[in-house]
Amino acid sequence: MKHHPTRHTWTFVLLIGLLFIAVPALTQENQLPDTLTLSYDEGKGLFDSEEILNVTVKFDVTEFMRQKPDEYMDAVITFYRSPDDSVSYDIRLRSRGERRKELCSFPPIRLNFKDTKTIYGDIDSMTNIKMVTHCNSPSTYDEYVMKEYLLYKIYNMFTENSFRVRLMNIKYIDTGVRERFYSKYGFLIEPMDLLEERLGVFELENVKLRYTHLVPDELDRMAVFQYMIGNTDWQVITFHNIKLVKSVDEQLGIPIPYDFDYSGFVNTSYAVPAELFPIENVRQRFFMGACRPDSTYRRIVKEFVDNKDEIYDLIEGFELLDNKRAKQATHFLDGFFRLCEKYRIVNKFRMECEDK
Repeated sequence: MKHHPTRHTWTFVLLIGLLFIAVPALTQENQLPDTLTLSYDEGKGLFDSEEILNVTVKFDVTEFMRQKPDEYMDAVITFYRSPDDSVSYDIRLRSRGERRKELCSFPPIRLNFKDTKTIYGDIDSMTNIKMVTHCNSPSTYDEYVMKEYLLYKIYNMFTENSFRVRLMNIKYIDTGVRERFYSKYGFLIEPMDLLEERLGVFELENVKLRYTHLVPDELDRMAVFQYMIGNTDWQVITFHNIKLVKSVDEQLGIPIPYDFDYSGFVNTSYAVPAELFPIENVRQRFFMGACRPDSTYRRIVKEFVDNKDEIYDLIEGFELLDNKRAKQATHFLDGFFRLCEKYRIVNKFRMECEDK
């Protein structure tokens, strides 16, 4: 007895055939990319958000540690909005900081996005983006990164003439012989090209400077900030850990500080003061600012006193720094603010100031 196909069977076969005809057309017209394109708000730059940025950086870590600081190597960076929403770019990177490379098992990094169009239009083709890393593996070094990040955020409170930063949770994938991966926190520092565009200024390099060549309030504010955090690892005249910028229509320059890992606030295990200063450790403060009238010192100090609560709220509310570490950080600042009472700090400034 033969079984003839029923009407329902023919209908099913016809539908299957139509499906196979439609699939190629659908595939050609709506192919999904290897990584999804993130739908960020138009005009939102990398440094415009306070959210922690999740990234993966894939490169040969072993070879990276062997290379000279001026040698670039290939890498792939991936930005994530969620575990299933990411986009990757081919970039180049190299280490930075001779001193840190001698002290750290993992030195800071310089990222090069040359000829790369990213989801963040503000960093497209930027060739010099500094990435602050963990230096060594123990958790203490994670604390150092968090504290230094906070110092950039604190200085942002006092002046727009400062570097913006973006905190990141970084997954490093070693493509070398070790083939391992691990996650650490770090942060990116706003590149000079972006800062110049934002502030409408240009960088001054290789020029002879004196304190009298700088905007007084900006110099004094920076010097008091450096004193507050216990940092003597800077020098205007030699451009050490200072960038100098100037607007076209102004005669005086503006100092913009960076690299605070040698400050008493961060208190890294490798930080020591320069021999020329009369202090034994970085937890002791020394004023390196210009000599000013007492009224000028009082006015600048008042800015810091007025912002004390906001500074402490930022530190104590920072979730990646536990309560114990946060208390230690604010305790160090307590010494500065006690000196500010009745402006006793002015006497310190007058004794230690530099007229140069």
